[in-house]
Formats: sequence, C-alpha cells, structure tokens
Amino acid sequence: MTDTAAPATTPGAAARPPVLLQGLGPALVGGALVLASLPGPGVLLAAVAVAQVVLVLGVLALVDAPSSEAAFAVAVGALAAGDALVLLSDSARDDVGALAGVVAVAFVAALVLQLVRRGRDRVTEALADTLLVVVLVTCFACLVGLRDRDGGDEAVLVALAAAAACLLAGRVGDLVSTRPLLATGATRGWPGLLLGLGAGVAAASAVAGSTGAVSGSRGALLGLAVAATAATADLAVDLGAAELRAGRRDARRASALTPVGLFLPYAALAPVALVAGGLVLP
Repeated sequence: MTDTAAPATTPGAAARPPVLLQGLGPALVGGALVLASLPGPGVLLAAVAVAQVVLVLGVLALVDAPSSEAAFAVAVGALAAGDALVLLSDSARDDVGALAGVVAVAFVAALVLQLVRRGRDRVTEALADTLLVVVLVTCFACLVGLRDRDGGDEAVLVALAAAAACLLAGRVGDLVSTRPLLATGATRGWPGLLLGLGAGVAAASAVAGSTGAVSGSRGALLGLAVAATAATADLAVDLGAAELRAGRRDARRASALTPVGLFLPYAALAPVALVAGGLVLP
C-alpha cells in the first residue's frame, strides 16, 4: 500500500497535498456546482463564472505565461461573452457556434495586444497561453448551456455526480496501489482509474434513477463519458506536477496546482457533457 499521507513523487519534485485530499477537493467542487445548479441556470452561471476566473489565474501561473495581464483580460472578456451567449441561446448547436465565435474573436484580440505590446518577446508562447485559457473558459460555459436545455437540469446533476465520484474514488484506489502507473512520471495508477470510472458510472446511474430524461442506460453512458474526461484532466494535472521542482523557482507554479486541479476537470468535461447530453436526452 502506498503512503496515505502524501503521493509518491520523484526525488526533488514539488510537494503536493495528501492523495485523498487531491480527490476530495474536486469532489467538493462538484458538490458545490450541483447545489448551484438546483435553483436554475442563473445561479449556476454565477458559480461557473467564479470558477472560470480562478481557473484562468491558476493556469496562467502554472504555465508561467508571458504577458499574463493581457491574457487574463482577453480570457475575462471571452468568459463574459461566452457565458452570456450560452445562457441566451436556444439549442446545443447554437451554443457550439457561439462559443466558436468567441474563441475566434478572442484570438484576434490576443494578436492585436501582442502587436502593440512593448518589448515583444515570447510572442508565440503568449498567444498559445492566451488561447489555452480562452478555450478553457468557453468550454466551462457549456455546463450552463446543458443546464438550460430540456431535461438538461437532470443531465447536469448526473454529469457532476459522475465526475465528483470518479475523482474521489480514483484517489481512494491510488491509496491501495498505484501500480501499474497510468503514464511515466505519474502518481496515478490503473487501479484508481478503473475504480474511479466504475464509481462515476454508479453515481450517474444512482442520480439518474429509473425515470427521467437520462434514466437507465442513458445516464450510465453520460456518466462514463464524463468520468473518463474528468479522469484524463486529472491525469494531465498530475503529469504537470511532475515537471515542477521543490524550491523557490517553481514555488508560484506549484501553488497554482491546487486551483487548476480543482476546476480543470469540470472545464474539460463540460463540452463532453453538452454533446453527450444532446445525444442521450430525448
């Protein structure tokens, strides 16, 4: 059995929270989003907006983005436009089209800001980092779009429950064994992944119930798609953490792992939930 106090890391790697807390934190975020989705899309929109801002700040710090102020400004503009358009649109297809337009306009804005920036250096990196956070906030907005569809309130609950259960159960599995590893340099193992996926499907089926818009196998399929996406995003954060070293040089980036780990899985699963929800909703 692996150490329950802290995850296994390579020598010299930046310190990370205990294994169980790495799953408990995102699971609590999922629970908070569930509560925010119950009153209606407006409350969920407010909760998502807060999560988007925190995620943008965390990602920009984690990648040590050049011209981070400009990137943050473009991302905030994109999240405001994307959230509003998704909330006002009438169909999932409209949501996707509106968000694609937001990304396109944000790219132009980012390019202009780089052209007028003094002492231009690392321009390509700055553009890439800006587009990264813009895509993440627009993806997150898909969660609001799904909630506003017919039967979407149930689909959102199923998706969030599946993700939260997957992320928490996956870390429980890692406490038992991390062998074989999911990837070189990771602290996540196949037992945790399989346990997480199973827990995600079970949670989705339990929340969906036997009646409703996503009951039966439809809820299970939605849960599987969402759980797999959340687990992939969690693995990406884990692999990113392996690149950081202990010490002052990477201290700021290491501290950014916490907000990114909390919110990245939900930003990643939102467009998958929107598309999968459109397929399973009657």
